[in-house]
Amino acid sequence: MTKNTELKDLAIDFLSQFSPEVLKQVDVLFDHIKTDSKSKLAVNFDLALPPEMKRKILYDIGLKDETVPEISLKYLPYLRVMKKMVDLVGKKNEIPDKQELANAIWKEGRKQRLFENEIQQLVNLFPDWLEKISKRQTLEITPGRLYEVEVSCDVCPEFNGIIGKSNTMQSIFACLKKISKSNLSVLIRGESGTGKELVANAIHKLSDRSKNNFIPVNCGALPETIIESELFGHEKGSFTGAESLKKGYFETADKGTVFLDEITETTLATQVKLLRVLQEKQFFRVGGTAAVKSDCRIIAATNADIVEAVKNGSFRHDLFYRINEMTVYLPPLRERISDIPLLVKNFLTVFAKQNNKKLPTVSNNSWKILEKYRWPGNIRELENVIKRAVVLSDEIIEPEHLPVELTTSGYDEQDRLEQNSDKNETLVQLVAKAEKKIIMAKLAENNNNITKTASILGVSRRTLQRKLKS
Repeated sequence: MTKNTELKDLAIDFLSQFSPEVLKQVDVLFDHIKTDSKSKLAVNFDLALPPEMKRKILYDIGLKDETVPEISLKYLPYLRVMKKMVDLVGKKNEIPDKQELANAIWKEGRKQRLFENEIQQLVNLFPDWLEKISKRQTLEITPGRLYEVEVSCDVCPEFNGIIGKSNTMQSIFACLKKISKSNLSVLIRGESGTGKELVANAIHKLSDRSKNNFIPVNCGALPETIIESELFGHEKGSFTGAESLKKGYFETADKGTVFLDEITETTLATQVKLLRVLQEKQFFRVGGTAAVKSDCRIIAATNADIVEAVKNGSFRHDLFYRINEMTVYLPPLRERISDIPLLVKNFLTVFAKQNNKKLPTVSNNSWKILEKYRWPGNIRELENVIKRAVVLSDEIIEPEHLPVELTTSGYDEQDRLEQNSDKNETLVQLVAKAEKKIIMAKLAENNNNITKTASILGVSRRTLQRKLKS
């Protein structure tokens, strides 16, 4: 492992385990001076990080600033000590007392050849940081935090099979181009039907591993009794029915990519084994005694609240940090209404050809229904609706060719649901909900351009982002 790679791994591991408020205290230790990028793609972690750490991470995902001079690795010993302390906390699953931490810091600090005053500084600061760590607080470095793309006439509406011209999707495309060339592990989050496997496949195709296997694994569809054999393979005779040696998904994907869909459906026992593969790049087949090496990139996905799963203990926090070096959040279709015409046009072309039919058009009334519907099943549901409409219609898709749930629901049904939930809410909650609806409507009007929306609403960009997250 090179020093640069080690620094990047330590920095990301460190970032993943502290809230932004706690990270701001890094200033005290690292004598930080804030800097901002002037590149066209606005880069802003919204964190008080040492410039060296920030630049190293950005360099690894391809955002190199040619004007930045060579950077010293003087922070590496500090990070090694902090990494050791975080590991200590993780093993105990609780915050050790201050004396135990102080002893551990002195031991590791001497090993890293820090001066005594530097070790004492860590002893004075680090225990207070750890007390503020909460499983409720995790950090995600997402495309939305990294990229702001100006919408222009040369926007590409299609990216490796993913369709979208909205500002949100263009930002995701820009991010995917950068992270695909790196070896960062990626966590894709989003509701069911938003296209998580398409994104994983795009990352693989754009990477240096594209000539090797891409293995998609639906963790939720594999029973616990066979998941270990499927992932890691088994030796001949290792159990009843194991008549020959079988290679698992990780072995088959050597030099390629494994896509672990619905990773939150795995048990804690399986998660331990996955963590070993990520850390050591090797594993044991079921019934085997020889370690099998596998150099494969891990891309994970979930439609569940993985942060809540970490908090309640159903998902290991150390595995979460390992798979979450970069998070790609896919918005639901209702938050990217402007992309519906593009998606519909694509599906019409595909299904008309499949069914040997003339390409139909969509009536104005049908368009209104498609754009008002909430799409709980997202793009997958839209695809099925258009497939059905192409078969039922002749030359024009009318409302009667659409499923009944589309023509009898939409925003009216959503409003009824919200009115029922309003009965037990306070004035503050009702005002916040109304404010959120206004913001979302304005965002949709402005093609999800946060800067433009903030200007129209008369608030700062930061304020608007905070309100969207609340």
